[in-house]
Order: sequence, then C-alpha cells, then structure tokens
Amino acid sequence: MRRLLVLFGLFLLMGGAVSAQDVPTRADLVDGWNRIEPGGDTICARGTPYMFYVREGRSDNLLIDFQGGGACWNDLTCSERYGTFDDSISLTENYDNPAINGAGIFNLNNPDNPFADYDIVFVPYCTGDVHLGNSVVTYTDANGDFDLHYNGYVNAATALDWAYANFDAPESVFISGCSAGSIGASFHAPNILAHYDGVRAAVLGDSAGGYRGYQTTQFEQWNTLSVLPDLEQYADMTLESLSFQQFWINAALQFPGTLFTQYNTAFDETQTYFARISGTGVQYADALPANLSEIAAQVANFATYTAGGELHCVLPRPEFYTYSVGATSVRDWVADLAAGETVDTVTCTDCAVAETVAQ
Repeated sequence: MRRLLVLFGLFLLMGGAVSAQDVPTRADLVDGWNRIEPGGDTICARGTPYMFYVREGRSDNLLIDFQGGGACWNDLTCSERYGTFDDSISLTENYDNPAINGAGIFNLNNPDNPFADYDIVFVPYCTGDVHLGNSVVTYTDANGDFDLHYNGYVNAATALDWAYANFDAPESVFISGCSAGSIGASFHAPNILAHYDGVRAAVLGDSAGGYRGYQTTQFEQWNTLSVLPDLEQYADMTLESLSFQQFWINAALQFPGTLFTQYNTAFDETQTYFARISGTGVQYADALPANLSEIAAQVANFATYTAGGELHCVLPRPEFYTYSVGATSVRDWVADLAAGETVDTVTCTDCAVAETVAQ
C-alpha cells in the first residue's frame, strides 16, 4: 500500500526551508568541522533529525559537497529490512561525519588536497531520494505500514540557504557529490550558480553516470516535478520525459560558462547493482557510455573522467590520490578543474582494473 502526500504547497506557503530554531552563523563557527542542526522542516526518512556540517577554511573558495547513500522507491527498497539507502545520519560513522572521515577530499591535512583551504558545506543525505524529493509516502513491509519522508529537497535547500547567508561572496564555488550526491549536485547546481552569479564555478558528479532510461516511478514517488529548478528547459517536462541526464544537460545549457564534469569507473559495482534493480532495463555497461555521449552531444561545457575498475566513488576515498588514467591522475584532473582550468575528457583503454599513479 502506498499513499503519497505532496508537500510542495506547504513548502511554498512557508517561504522555503524555514528553521524553527536559531542556528549558528559563520561568526559562531569554531575551528574544524561544525555540526548544524537546523530543525524546522528538515527531517530524515524515518523521522530522525537532519543535520549538516560546515568548516571554515583559510581561503574564500567554497566547496559544496552532497553526500551519497543509495535510494528507494517502493515497499521493498524502502523497507527497514531490505532498504537500499541510508535512512539517518550517524555521528560516529566515517561516511556520515566528515570530522572523522579523513580520506580523499576530506583529508584536510594532505598537502595534495586541492580543497584543503576551502570553506566547506557538507550536505548529508538520509532520505532515499537523491536530494530531490518532496513528499511523504506510506509503504508496507512485514511489520505493517510506515511513512517514508522524501525530504531531500528541503534538507538540501536548508543547508544551501545557510551557505548563501554565511558564505556570501566566495572567490570560487566547487559543487560536487558522490553517488546519490552526484545526482543531487547536478540537480541543485542551477540554483547555486544562479545565487553566486558571476563567481567562477565548476560542477563534478562522482559515480552516478550509469542510470539510463526514465526513472518515472522514482520521480513520481519523490514528487520531483514539484521542485525542478526554474529553468526554461524544464517548462514542458513530464514524469515520462525527465531523466538524470536531463539535469546535466539543462544546467549546462543554462550556464555555458561553467564546466560540468563527471567521474565514473568502467565497472562500478554499486551502479551496476542499482541499474539492475531500477526497472529501466538498461544495464550499467551500456548506460554509462550512452549517457555520457548524449550529454556531450548537446552541450559543449561537459567533460568526463572514466577510470578502470569497479570502485564506487573516489572523492571521499584514499584512491582520490592514487587513481589515474595514463599520465592523468584523478587528483590532478580535479585540481585543474577547481583552479578554473579547462579539463579534457579522459577515458581508460584497458578498463578491467584501475591504473594508479606511478610511485
């Protein structure tokens, strides 16, 4: 049994992601990572509190990173027993808490980290809707009915509103995300870029390029049409015509001066799994090259890095500093992108295993 409760009207009446309590401002931040619990309309999938993390760096460059963590769209994938997503934010798990992660771009003591000096807003994920849901749906599992809060859009918008108010004049903006966060990054990029109009920016989606076809069931459950960015390209969009590729195409067309990029591995094991269960009928090995070609054919400001192997997500992992394709390491490619340089598309040739930087 499923019952869909649309929240968009309520969200508009309240004027956006309104907090019910005072939250810290930039002036209140302490050294290192700061956990902000905004309250208000934010909530995780099963009713636990939402929070996000902020860190003030030594530069005025801003990194906005969207966390991954699976997705769900029906009784089975959303059930507590078999759920295919993270439904809460843990204070003690590395993946949820950047203060204890210390790997990849969150290794802020690594001199090779291109984001070591950045102001960072880390947008956690706990709603099963790839950061773009706006509904409450009642599902049924072995324990009976349960409500699932697809609140990803409001949660992300709340963190972004905080960023806009507190990091109001960055020198540059880098928008990134891993897995579900990659989709969230592409979806929210138009709103972020519009707010920071005129600021040098780049967008990088990590490990979510291999979902092809129309995710009609998912978008319906998540009520995604109600929160699409205000772009001309979405004016006639329907559940049947909307796709993850369209997020990249529409954003890149709207902001031709911004470079939009994706990183994937050729045999990503997690994307392979989700492509198989998504219901579109298109497998990852076929979907990834088709998607990248479709986007590149429509926009000029798009580049990709496809590494060998099956690793899922590189930004939050130590492999960020070791993976390469030929002489081009992932770290250097991303560093050039962050520095405002144009990067070329890089694709593995012998893709069965990942190459690593020569020691």
